[in-house]
Amino acid sequence: MVYADNAATTKMSRTAIDAMLPYMETHYGNPSSLYRLGQEAAEALQSARETVAAVTAETFDSNQISDLCRWAVVQDDTVLQTNMTARHLKIALNAFHGGSGNLGYMQYQYDVKMADGSFCLLQYDYATPYADPALRDTLPDFQTCYILLLAVLILVWLGWQTHCTVRVFAAETACLHRAVDAIAAQQPERIDADGAHLREFSATLQAMQTMGRELTDSLQSQWRMEQQRAEQIAALTHDLKTPLSIIQGNADLLAEDALSADQQTQVEAILRGTDRAQQYLAALRTACAPPAAGETFPSHTLVSELAETACALCAPAGVQLILNEQWQGTLCAAQCDLLRAAENLLDNAVKFSSPQGRLTLRITTKAGKAYIAIGNQGETIPPQQLTHIFDRFHKADSSRFTHKDGVGLGLYIVKTILNTYKEDITVTSQDGFTEFTFTLSEV
Repeated sequence: MVYADNAATTKMSRTAIDAMLPYMETHYGNPSSLYRLGQEAAEALQSARETVAAVTAETFDSNQISDLCRWAVVQDDTVLQTNMTARHLKIALNAFHGGSGNLGYMQYQYDVKMADGSFCLLQYDYATPYADPALRDTLPDFQTCYILLLAVLILVWLGWQTHCTVRVFAAETACLHRAVDAIAAQQPERIDADGAHLREFSATLQAMQTMGRELTDSLQSQWRMEQQRAEQIAALTHDLKTPLSIIQGNADLLAEDALSADQQTQVEAILRGTDRAQQYLAALRTACAPPAAGETFPSHTLVSELAETACALCAPAGVQLILNEQWQGTLCAAQCDLLRAAENLLDNAVKFSSPQGRLTLRITTKAGKAYIAIGNQGETIPPQQLTHIFDRFHKADSSRFTHKDGVGLGLYIVKTILNTYKEDITVTSQDGFTEFTFTLSEV
């Protein structure tokens, strides 16, 4: 019989239990003491030692060793019997010959010298084993499974916490998006500063709410200032009509009298100046007046009036008019506004046309938009000029057009009128031909 102290990690064999049971129940005592029970225990211990020492390699019985323990009988470095795997046997032999054996902190090895000088190498684990041998051969030890299960539970908990955190941040971010949309719509009252649950997001929403109110107040104040300015300009233009009419009327009376050549020239200059001033006042009224919503008119009416105006402008300048009306329909805009814009383009085209050149007036349609193009033959506009041609008070290069008058408001007025209707205007200039094209919405 072989019994190894297993430190409560291996099962004691039945033979050892039966041999020791009497000394645990009736013959218990300290084997080092002199009283009777102690002497009986000492005799039993001595007998057990003699029994262990009497075991040889030939009489070794593996049934006396717990199945939780790995064993090997070694004689003269030869393994006679073993239930170890090759890996465990290598570790056991290495440890038996004084090596570390790579046992680790979860394994223990005990070497028992038998009567014939051979050794029984006992190896067991400091791990809680499964009661079922099949489980012990299939599954990892209980501690490893416990650690893996704990790791899985931690990962699941972390995943759930991450999911909850993402949901919270998504909800808070949605509040910020709604606040941004409310500010863009100039409706700061729609911002719910109490909808955020995180302190930082709540503070951000409150700041955005305050910013939205201030922005709305600023826009309203700016709008009121624009309205006041427009009203002031309208009042001034109305007040200037009277003195201009007086000047023009008196100049007309003077022109009817018999005047010298110099006086006639001066009167004509006065008339031209008053006429130009009337045009500027009309431009100011157009620029300050709001667009008429919902107005429509036939495109042919616009083309006809533009053709009459173009003929009146082209005849004195010796410019040939070419009319190309490829489409007729209904336009969505105020006729007076578009006439003003188109007449400015015609006046500009005639002004910068070459003598005996041609002026084109063309109307087409594409994808629900009418395209009106006005072009003229003249000097090519440099590319650097095209980028500023619609700027207010922009004039052509004085070295190239010294003979042309104007203050640089015509094209700016055209751009302003079209912007009120959210329409576009483009310009191209190459090979001595310049063309302005603007769009109008069809009904």
